Amino acid sequence: MLEVFIKTHLQIAPYYTKLSRRYLYEEINWEARAIAILGARGTGKSTILFQYQKEKYDDPERCLYVLGDDADLLRVTLPVLVQEFWSRGGQVLLIDEIHKYPNWSQVLKNIYDKYPGLKIVISGSSQLDIKREKYDLSRRLVTYTLRGLSLREFINWQTGTVFAPVSLEEILSGHLPLSRQITEQISERTKDRILQLFTQYLTYGYYPYYMESIPDFPSKLRNAVDKVIYEDISLLGDLQGASTIVIKKMLALIGSSHPFEVNISSMANSLQVSRKSIYTFLEYLLDAELLIESRPAGTGNKAARKPSKLYLQNPNLYEVIGQVLDFEAKRGTIREVFALDQLISRHRTTVPGAGDFLVDDRYTVEVGGATKDLRQISGAEDSYAFCDDMESGYERRIPLYLLGFLY
Repeated sequence: MLEVFIKTHLQIAPYYTKLSRRYLYEEINWEARAIAILGARGTGKSTILFQYQKEKYDDPERCLYVLGDDADLLRVTLPVLVQEFWSRGGQVLLIDEIHKYPNWSQVLKNIYDKYPGLKIVISGSSQLDIKREKYDLSRRLVTYTLRGLSLREFINWQTGTVFAPVSLEEILSGHLPLSRQITEQISERTKDRILQLFTQYLTYGYYPYYMESIPDFPSKLRNAVDKVIYEDISLLGDLQGASTIVIKKMLALIGSSHPFEVNISSMANSLQVSRKSIYTFLEYLLDAELLIESRPAGTGNKAARKPSKLYLQNPNLYEVIGQVLDFEAKRGTIREVFALDQLISRHRTTVPGAGDFLVDDRYTVEVGGATKDLRQISGAEDSYAFCDDMESGYERRIPLYLLGFLY
């Protein structure tokens, strides 16, 4: 029975192990006994599992990969597979798309408790179900979230450069030599300029599967979004067809705004559903990583009750979802969602009274085009303008693309 799963593992492995390594691989404590890697569909979680197996074991009899909804696994059952794998000297079980396995959280808890010498690494594309599991796994699992590609990773993949991440403080204080280093190293590798690569990234560079075929990328991303709506969200929330239509209308409403400032009552009236439904659908879309939010600056419940700014989760979604739902995103919106997505990877980012974002309750950030200045945030200490269409900056006017080197 185990041979069936070993054969599947060996059949799949060559595709994943040849792919480039994601940033998260180096941040995971692989010594932990139980690890969960979460993230949106298509961000590279399966690749990380196989790369770990290849580097540390390279032997499916000791470290085995299985897919949560594999027909053979559903027939045999996970507990039976684990029993045989363990009895034959297995040490690490990698379970991809764990949320697709029936009653996965209870089954996983039982395996964890029954086989204390077995290391378990799971992945889940749907944070919806992972976050709502009924059995307390928080004491057992060390959890990591894999984000989409950063601009830094995209450029390294495209050009063969090996740029390392930089801190926000390094960008703010040393953006002139940093931008010079980046542009010079890119020019040594390719004819494309940094701003050309930045535009490519905004269009198709967030999800690693763009490398399979750039022309096919929009179709694949549309399919991924549909799977999130019709499988992850619909099945979890037991939603009917009318609800999925409302969810798509919400995406169109948010995606066509600059940016969308939440008014729950207005949304409920516009979409002809209850306020409770709006709150529920927004929570689903945020957990499914189709939306990204920034809450007002401040602390405590008062700030939490105020409306948030909402965006589609990353720039690639604006291009693809806009084509499907018939809206065209403004360039200013694309700039803001890029800045927010990159900043929140490492920093607390909120909406201040003046400016676009407040970072770590200290830095006030304004995002705009090449002519953007600091007049709108002139009264704020530690204020900076991140400007698009600019290869190098001056004083507190900084190229926007540099935020893509934070992770």
